[in-house]
Amino acid sequence: MHDREEPYAWVILATSAVMIGMAFGAIVNISVFLKPLAVEFGWPRAQLAAAYSVVTIATGLGGIVMGHFSDRLPVRRVVLLGSIMPGLAFLLLSGLNTPGELYFYHALMGLLGFGAIMVPLNNVTTFWFARNRGLAIGLTSAGGALGQGLMPFLARQLILEQGWREAYQTMGLIYLVVLIPLALLIRDPPRATGWAATAGAGADAPNPYAIARHWLVALVCLAVIFCCVCMATPIVHVVSLGSDLGLGPREAAGLLTVMMIFGVAGRIATGRVADRIGNLRAYVIVSLAQTSLALWFPYVHSLAGLYTLAALFGLGYAGVMTALILCAREFSPPRNTGLSLGLVSFFGWVGMALGGWQGGLFYDLNGNYGQAFRNSSIAGVVNLLILGLLYLYTERWAGRALAGRAHAAA
Repeated sequence: MHDREEPYAWVILATSAVMIGMAFGAIVNISVFLKPLAVEFGWPRAQLAAAYSVVTIATGLGGIVMGHFSDRLPVRRVVLLGSIMPGLAFLLLSGLNTPGELYFYHALMGLLGFGAIMVPLNNVTTFWFARNRGLAIGLTSAGGALGQGLMPFLARQLILEQGWREAYQTMGLIYLVVLIPLALLIRDPPRATGWAATAGAGADAPNPYAIARHWLVALVCLAVIFCCVCMATPIVHVVSLGSDLGLGPREAAGLLTVMMIFGVAGRIATGRVADRIGNLRAYVIVSLAQTSLALWFPYVHSLAGLYTLAALFGLGYAGVMTALILCAREFSPPRNTGLSLGLVSFFGWVGMALGGWQGGLFYDLNGNYGQAFRNSSIAGVVNLLILGLLYLYTERWAGRALAGRAHAAA
């Protein structure tokens, strides 16, 4: 490997950060369109929140397929497909009239759009960087946090000024104009730092862990379901929660913006911490922060308190996004990093879908968000228990397993 990064690696990082940021921002679009659509059509919140579930599961399925292709095809081809679909889906949503259309257009947006952006770009970015991969992924995923804050805020302003149908149209045009030129900048990494070289170098190396790598990836997939249930409930419902607590439209939307802006710092800091103490240990720290903070949202009523809580939660939840990508790559079989990232991302999106949906469901059942956010923290505790098992297999028992294999070989 090179001692210094290729200069174009920084172009890849910046381009990936913007594209992933816009993708994440579009995925949470329902959080600001939820109330206008409810007023227009009279649909219950659980039914509307299900659109988030649809787009997240579709993104996860698309990520598995596109992650597999990103291991084998020029990545630009995959990303170009993903750059067209979000804008097209937004334009179609401007003519929305039925729940079926809402779900179909969100499925299109996720399956062929975000699935072809997130996993391939996270995968290719790690291979452009020979050193400081934690920092690289932290910076790339920081774009996701920034996009989750800025794009919904932009959508909220468009809704207030234009109405929700025209806002969807404007968002569609913005996504087409910005994403397609950026996709043309994406390149495969040089062979010296690319996935072929890395996979070949590591394919025959002994497994340093107590169990096979594919079982470690499976445990990460299981953990991330519960981790993302914990994460999604505040992300999807914090704007509506703020409105229910008496905040104005801009102040309520600002909660999500603050959460995502502080998430930028959380993702970068977690990448640096992971480079120093290890990916899994960093994952445990930020998961603990996320779990402990999610519970309190329905019980804080002041504007200053809600904004402070949103900022702290943003630091914790966003760090999770960096750490889980790094863990998936670390534990992956060397020749299948794209597929492993796709699988972990899929189960993460399943958790996001469940978290967003259960938030709406328990609001409809109880008339408030108390139980929904309690469920969110319970899921976070389950995630931490699974991460504890991963720690045993990868750190506590790993040396013992290697010694046993060396003794058997002798």
